[in-house]
Amino acid sequence: MKPSLLDPRAKLILAVSAAVALVSVDQWPAQLGAAGLLWAVALPLRLVRPWLTFFKGLGPAVAGFFFIAWLAFDLPMALTAGLRLLALGTVFFLFFQTTPPTDLSNALVKMGLPYAFSFVLTVSMEFIPVLTRRAANIRDAQRARGIPLQGGLRTLRHLPALLGPLLIQSFKLADEMAEALEARGFGSNRRRTGRPDHFRFLDCLTTAAGLGALWLFLWFRFH
Repeated sequence: MKPSLLDPRAKLILAVSAAVALVSVDQWPAQLGAAGLLWAVALPLRLVRPWLTFFKGLGPAVAGFFFIAWLAFDLPMALTAGLRLLALGTVFFLFFQTTPPTDLSNALVKMGLPYAFSFVLTVSMEFIPVLTRRAANIRDAQRARGIPLQGGLRTLRHLPALLGPLLIQSFKLADEMAEALEARGFGSNRRRTGRPDHFRFLDCLTTAAGLGALWLFLWFRFH
């Protein structure tokens, strides 16, 4: 997780503003420029290698969007759809890579969302890597038993050998989490919050700049 100088609320506002702008753009050169700008942001944050790992999962969805839009519309529309999905994915990749889940949870609570909702959201984010590692362990164990799970169409008929144990472990993990939360009094009205975080000048300046840029973009885009 890469640290950031900005408050999570400021980063969330910037991410949502960027997403709104990307959805409003309907020309593929602009989408390509936006994607290039986001990649330029990832360079100084040293997130290029994690982004490449992220793209391994997002790439098939981008390709699927591209071919579906190409068949339904035309090539420029297909390029726009594929690049838009790629840019949107990169926006939220940068947000989550630079925002620890606990900071995000505190920010959501300060924005007025119920604590239980923000807690479930952030805990889900934290347990994605745990489930990924467990899925890799199950896959290696099943492959050692001679079950082909290395990829390809042949893997589809053997997916229950992977998904069954993973589902069981997920239920066990959820049950252990529920017991731990109950033992710690989750939901009690006497829950203490962490240290208060306040918007600094940099946060206010960045948020104002992001919202102002979005307003100008939408004004010139639709007038």
